[in-house]
Amino acid sequence: MLSKINISAFPKHIFWNYKDHAELSEDIVISNVILYGELSDYKTLLTLVSRQSFENVVRDIEKTGKYKKRINFIKKIIL
Repeated sequence: MLSKINISAFPKHIFWNYKDHAELSEDIVISNVILYGELSDYKTLLTLVSRQSFENVVRDIEKTGKYKKRINFIKKIIL
């Protein structure tokens, strides 16, 4: 089972549709931060999740064919 992460460490705009201190599955948190976060949010995220989990979600998003510029940025700068 995936661990849960409290979203209070991230800006409200990333998780606008959740309560402020919600605990969400790791995959949802990683995905939202990748899609809507900024560089500082990526750094915070990488202190909370494993690099492997982060890479897995990046790969899953990349498979959709959407968000190409963002995924390219993450692969070149973050990974």
